[in-house]
Amino acid sequence: MRQVSTFSMDYELYHDESKVDGFWHAMLLVPIEKKQVLFQLLSQARQNTRHMKPLGIKKVKQYGRIYNCSDCWVQSGVAALMSRIKNQPYPIFLGSIIGGQKYYSQFKEVIGAKFILLKYLDNLEEMTGHLDYGSKVETTFRIGLKGGLHLLGSQSEKIHIIRMHFDGHKHYHRRLSYDRIINKLQGGLRDYCSILTVPNVIDDRSSNHEKPECQEYDDCQMLQLTDLLLGCFRTVLTPVTKTKEIHRNLAQPVRVVVDRYQQGSARMWNSRWRNSFCMSQCYLESGSWKYGEIE
Repeated sequence: MRQVSTFSMDYELYHDESKVDGFWHAMLLVPIEKKQVLFQLLSQARQNTRHMKPLGIKKVKQYGRIYNCSDCWVQSGVAALMSRIKNQPYPIFLGSIIGGQKYYSQFKEVIGAKFILLKYLDNLEEMTGHLDYGSKVETTFRIGLKGGLHLLGSQSEKIHIIRMHFDGHKHYHRRLSYDRIINKLQGGLRDYCSILTVPNVIDDRSSNHEKPECQEYDDCQMLQLTDLLLGCFRTVLTPVTKTKEIHRNLAQPVRVVVDRYQQGSARMWNSRWRNSFCMSQCYLESGSWKYGEIE
């Protein structure tokens, strides 16, 4: 009998959310052993475009340095999601201009990041009872993470999360709950998914690297990248009438992979991004959770 190779990889999870046209959760899982590879791409783009301030989709309002840096980051993020290189390197622009022409770097190393996107169809308003805003976010986050891990992991490719990063806690009016996130996830995960159970596994400090109470600089960059990827995925999956032209342009690299994803599993199986991201939506109906593909 042929044996199937099995390996377990440690990841750090970066989370962001959006309340535009529904409620969106985005989770970027970055392999520990390749984190610095991705960080160096982001740093190189910052240096080449000379933009050192925090990034985010809402900050991209006009063309210039912030757009150029964000464009490089989105390309890097999409490249980081590739699960294989295939027959040739993948070109990405990191902001380098030589002789007045854009110079594209040849991306040759598989980072193997994963991306989970969950859209809750209303703005958490259907969730009633004695839940505060933070509890609603924690509950829907668990739903998205559990489903995403079950889809993207397997017995041959196990996922172990050693750290979770959230973009600040002040808008929840409290710290995020270890019990509502970690303890309630433990019993429902399949055996190829696991989370490190230590008190400081959740970091909910700010992602703004200019603030004194922020997370580590490299983690701030990963959170800002998650913000940009969420904004681009949301832009691609939202009617044109509800999006901005500058964001649609920024989201072009994401549109390419989403188009392939929507062509079906056979198309994705032969893609560079096989088993690297998933998208779903959920809603409450008569007290029961309903799930499906994002419309």
